[in-house]
Amino acid sequence: MKKKVTIVVVIVLVIVLIAACVMWRIGGVETESALGDHQKYVYAYVSSIEGNEVTYMEVDESVAKAAEERAKEKEKAEAEDDAGSDSTEQSGQMQMPPDMDSTEMPQGAPGGMSDMTGETVTTMIPVGVTVHTTSDTTTTFSRLASGDLLKILVETDSDGNEIIEEIWMLQ
Repeated sequence: MKKKVTIVVVIVLVIVLIAACVMWRIGGVETESALGDHQKYVYAYVSSIEGNEVTYMEVDESVAKAAEERAKEKEKAEAEDDAGSDSTEQSGQMQMPPDMDSTEMPQGAPGGMSDMTGETVTTMIPVGVTVHTTSDTTTTFSRLASGDLLKILVETDSDGNEIIEEIWMLQ
């Protein structure tokens, strides 16, 4: 009887560990460390980038999240389209014409340009800053382009200057 109870307990522990690993892997568990005293996240659309000088327009976090969701829905629609659908319309939305420049500043951001409530910022990206792509790989700022939606970790130094520490491409 004692041996059966031990086996059941071990099986339950294994199941709990597997569930915890799966939740961690899919992002169900918070993996980012807490922000420091002088750190903040900024959500932004890149309006121009030349070398390591970037100009971006700050947006609300809700705008960034909505844009991410739209991008995911678009990817899903394209995957369904690739699976055999010949329709040019997916979920009531028209697809982007092939001749449209994808590097233009997105005018169809959720709620339009009025949701871009923040300021326009021009700053230098320090050489060596890690840029995380949407496919969970790391790269350099040379991958960034006008029209990208970013999550930027900014730290304020002792002189009051804001320095970019890390960047995540959201779309």
